Amino acid sequence: MQNDLPLQPTQPFAEPGGALAALETTRVALMHGFGAIHEHILSQGTQSEVLRRELQAAQAQVADLGANCNHHEVDVAQLRLELQKRDFDLEQEGARLVEAQRAQAQAREENADFNARLAQAGRALEVAHAHSTDLSGQVFDLNAQIEFLSAHKENLEAHKEHLESKVADSGAHIEHLQGQVEQLHDHKSDLEAKVAQLHEKNVDMHRELVGLYADLRGEGLPELVLKLAAGLTGAESGLFTQADGDGTLAQLHVSQMEEMLVSALYDYSRRAADAEQPLVENDAKKLPDGAGLVNLAALPVAAKGRKRGVLLLCNKRGGPFTEDDTRLLLAIGQHAGLAMENARLHDELSEAYAATIAVLADAIQAKDAYTRGHCEGVSSMAVEVARRLELSDEQLEQVRYAALLHDVGKIGIPDGILLKPSKLMPEEFSIIQKHPQIGRDIVARVSALSALSEVILHHHEKWDGSGYPAGLAGEGIPLLARIVCAVDAFDAMTTPRPYRTAVDGAQAVEEMRRCAGTQFDPRIVELVADIVCTA
Repeated sequence: MQNDLPLQPTQPFAEPGGALAALETTRVALMHGFGAIHEHILSQGTQSEVLRRELQAAQAQVADLGANCNHHEVDVAQLRLELQKRDFDLEQEGARLVEAQRAQAQAREENADFNARLAQAGRALEVAHAHSTDLSGQVFDLNAQIEFLSAHKENLEAHKEHLESKVADSGAHIEHLQGQVEQLHDHKSDLEAKVAQLHEKNVDMHRELVGLYADLRGEGLPELVLKLAAGLTGAESGLFTQADGDGTLAQLHVSQMEEMLVSALYDYSRRAADAEQPLVENDAKKLPDGAGLVNLAALPVAAKGRKRGVLLLCNKRGGPFTEDDTRLLLAIGQHAGLAMENARLHDELSEAYAATIAVLADAIQAKDAYTRGHCEGVSSMAVEVARRLELSDEQLEQVRYAALLHDVGKIGIPDGILLKPSKLMPEEFSIIQKHPQIGRDIVARVSALSALSEVILHHHEKWDGSGYPAGLAGEGIPLLARIVCAVDAFDAMTTPRPYRTAVDGAQAVEEMRRCAGTQFDPRIVELVADIVCTA
């Protein structure tokens, strides 16, 4: 190797040939060193290859040994399983051997028992043989009973056939009954439909009757009853006569008939007036000859045992007058009779009401002659204002009578103050201001006039709340009181008083317009102005 070579000291190149020789010597030495190293490496490589091959062979042997070990382990496991199976089989054989020994012992016991029973059966056989003769007799009796039962069976089979025949007949009868049930069901549906129709008619009749009772004064009541009855039954024509069947209270399409037919209708009306039951005729051949008279129904209208009229209908085009129509007409007649009786009572009450007001008006006039024409004038214009406000008939009646009686409280004012020709002192005016309360107390005691009490009490209230007695303002003042207040002021200005002269209507309207919104309701002032302009 190079390191092992001795180094020559460096000398100056004396001669080129000596240097080359030294270098060659050195190269040769190096080549020998490299050759030794190469041979050493080859020797090491050969040894490594040998070792590698030996290692591979050893690994192959190890693998073969591992495979052999696995194979031996499988064999050992199989041997163990076979050994366990043989042990189990030996246990089973031992158990079966024990069981066979037990079964053998039990068989011996059963054999002994069987021998005992066999001996007992032999003895029983002897006893049975002894009874065989008796059994033969019993068999004979049983045969006789079997023959009897056979005959009874034949009778039962015949009875069964008879019953089956009856069952078949019953099935046919059941089918017939089912058909009748279906017919009854259809009839029920028809009845339900008729009930629904009657219910609708009753609802319509109730609605119409409510309309009839809305006006108990009876104005136009016969016409309403006749139209109601004709509308609910489908009749085209009819009459509503007086209780004797003659005088006409209302008629429907009768004036277009021939005179002979009209006379015949009144004949039927008179007959119905004397009859206890409704008079119905659906056979056109039994009616008088004439154009269009096909059927007829008439009945008296009564209330509280007193006849009020006769209702007659004819020419029902939708079919004959039925029992339902008759019941409907009876119901209408009863309600109509009650309404007519109520109308009569209302008229009597109205007469008494008017008489009471007349008495009070006479009392006012007796106290103060000025109030005679003043109250009538206020009443007339107040009703016209209320009518233009489209108030109800009841409110028109209230404002009419309230205006007549608005000064009734002056009855309680001393004559010296009430009739004083000069201007009133403040103390005197405070007494005059009490007349609305006095008037309210007077009419409140009469039940028929109690509805007027608030109008009379507040007819001196002012729109701005400065009036008396309660200081009400605006819409808080009752409407009828506002009407009487404005009309009362207009009539007072246009009527002469002991302490001043009257003004004309135009001047009075101008003054009221000036006070509109403070003293008077502006809307009512304009209505008074319209009435004055159109008068």
